[in-house]
Amino acid sequence: MTKARLLPLAGAISAIVFSAAASAATVDFHGYVRSGIGSSLGGGAQEEFSAVGAGTNYRLGNENETYGEIKLGSELFNNGEQSFYLDSNIAFEVNQAKDWEEKTPAFREFNVQAKGVLDFAPEATLWAGKRFYKRQDIHMMDYYYWNVSGPGAGIENIDTGMGKLSLAWVKSGTDYEYYKTEADAIAKSDLQKSALDQDILDIRLEGIPTNKDGSLTLGLNYGSGNPFEDFKGYVHDNGNGVEIGKGDLDDSGYMLTAEHTQGNFFGGFNKIVVQYAADAMTAWGIGTNGQGISGITAQNHDGNSLLRVMDHGVVTLGDNVEMQYVAGYHKMSFDQAGKDDQNWMTFGVRPVYFWNDIMSTAVEVGYDHVENAFEEAGKMEDSQLTKLTIAQQWSAGRGYWARPQIRAFVTYANWNDESKGRIGGEAFENETSGTTFGVQMEAWW
Repeated sequence: MTKARLLPLAGAISAIVFSAAASAATVDFHGYVRSGIGSSLGGGAQEEFSAVGAGTNYRLGNENETYGEIKLGSELFNNGEQSFYLDSNIAFEVNQAKDWEEKTPAFREFNVQAKGVLDFAPEATLWAGKRFYKRQDIHMMDYYYWNVSGPGAGIENIDTGMGKLSLAWVKSGTDYEYYKTEADAIAKSDLQKSALDQDILDIRLEGIPTNKDGSLTLGLNYGSGNPFEDFKGYVHDNGNGVEIGKGDLDDSGYMLTAEHTQGNFFGGFNKIVVQYAADAMTAWGIGTNGQGISGITAQNHDGNSLLRVMDHGVVTLGDNVEMQYVAGYHKMSFDQAGKDDQNWMTFGVRPVYFWNDIMSTAVEVGYDHVENAFEEAGKMEDSQLTKLTIAQQWSAGRGYWARPQIRAFVTYANWNDESKGRIGGEAFENETSGTTFGVQMEAWW
């Protein structure tokens, strides 16, 4: 993005702020950002280490980009019974390689949330627009295992007496490629690209009491493609042109989620998550989060399934130590002859020792094992990765979640021979281990 193009964006943001101020509205300013500098030992830029086929990686000392979100919001109306809140979020990501790095920002959230406007449920919120919707994640992996964010509308937090019910309709459109004629598909010429409309329905019942300080959330996500009735095209498959039509693009699938949260657990919390996805909702494979639907290929996802079981949380271990942990198992099964199941097992801990209210030392150890991660010479191979990071940290206060934070880190990773050339990027393409180092800041507010 050029400076000339940045000026209108800056002007638009300023107009929002000053317009809100002129109407005596209070502007809320929130956001998130991470950025830093790093290198690879032996030469080259800082590389990230991720097991082949894994849904994510362990992030401490393992991020090499600048990413930020700027959120501006304001309550535009409140008469004591009803209120309307406007929220926004503009995000960006650059390579963290030099001074001037151009990037068009992403408009991730623009929505209005209205409270007290539904007579049958005055405690509920009616909303519409783009938003981050009830995302569930594991911070140390930056892993959003339940995330149907996007443009949508819904009603949330209806009090049912046994929990809070939320209903949402969200869009998750995608692009797909095809050929107009069978001959074009065979020759792989004149490739076409179109947008596929896709819908997700999200139903959740949250806060179901279970035990002391414990609660259960149950969720159902149903997704379906919404193509034109008369669509007809072709895809290339093993040298042939295979016809596809509406029936290949209106795939549907579902994901079921049960999440138990135990509060006051060793001074923190623990979450146990069980998810099952089927058919088109498995489109993102092991990384399925309820948002991915269609994969436009000669074969759809009917019959595929994903089972995910995870345990994660943050606990206090004495006066000076807090720790985040995760253990997860993911099993992806394919309804295709000769295609083996994929299994991803992950285990990680990040204990933090606090020297005082500002300085701390963090150690993060993560292990990933993906069975049948990739095909090599006609044989399916596994990918294994172990990553260790030691970071000296200075935070705005004491505690695992204290931010802003500046950290100096050293990261070491090693992986199996079969993954050589697939992990570690250019700096370690002929190796089975690698070391990186750097300094990073992270902040949210």
